[in-house]
Amino acid sequence: MRQPVKLNEPIASKGWTGGSSVASPGGEWFAPSAQMHVLHATGIKVEGGGPHQSKTMMLAEISALFAHGADADPSELILTQNLLGKPSMRARQVALVRLRELYGVGVSAPICAVLRHLWNMDGAGRPMLAILCALARDPSLRGGASAVITAVPGDQVRWPQIAATFEAQFPSRYGAAMAKSLAQNSASSWTQAGFLKGAVRKERVRAVATPVTAAYAALLASLCGFGGPLLLESLWMDVLDRPVEERLRLLRQAEGMGLVRVRSAGDVLEIEVRRPIADLTGVSGLGLG
Repeated sequence: MRQPVKLNEPIASKGWTGGSSVASPGGEWFAPSAQMHVLHATGIKVEGGGPHQSKTMMLAEISALFAHGADADPSELILTQNLLGKPSMRARQVALVRLRELYGVGVSAPICAVLRHLWNMDGAGRPMLAILCALARDPSLRGGASAVITAVPGDQVRWPQIAATFEAQFPSRYGAAMAKSLAQNSASSWTQAGFLKGAVRKERVRAVATPVTAAYAALLASLCGFGGPLLLESLWMDVLDRPVEERLRLLRQAEGMGLVRVRSAGDVLEIEVRRPIADLTGVSGLGLG
């Protein structure tokens, strides 16, 4: 069991620091105690490219698929029945591959199985649930995320800012054309998720967060090695677009739904999320030992 974290302890650096850490660029999403085998087994991709080099997070497509009740392999629905209304077989095949990469459709990935259960519980939170899963599955999307997350409502957020944020972390990884495609697709995904509005002049707006999305963000943060106050202040919880005290309030509401257990005594805070979600959803493989 993870040792409780004291509320008055100084917040350590969020980056990878060596020792038992997994050395990885963009490591602010992962605590030094994160375990590579847990990340891999639960469906979180630590490094490399991702679907946003050529696609957005495809919110409309995953919504249509889930609305159809496609819990098993959706190949027949997408390729033969053309459920997603794609104009060619090639487009259908690409959509299937990208949905597998982003949301694990038709494959076994615990964080994706949890997403499917939570999707049915929370209509209002679906865009944020989708972006959280996409962030866990696509390092490219994570690489430019801070350009959006750190912006305040009313700020203009354009694709060159996302590209510059990614370039600062991964110098010279992509050429100009690929960097532009990645940044534009990422901007579209953040728009679909409710963080940006506008077609060309995109403006930062406040996204919709719910107790269910807070529980899912906490699950991802826990799997990435965070606990206690560090979990509340992790980038996964930053995606909720709420100050820390509101994040805790949302988690306490999620506790009433059986998704989280929050315990505080004096200066100690414990947040247990893996076991409650596993028990409620029946999803195994959430790094419980």
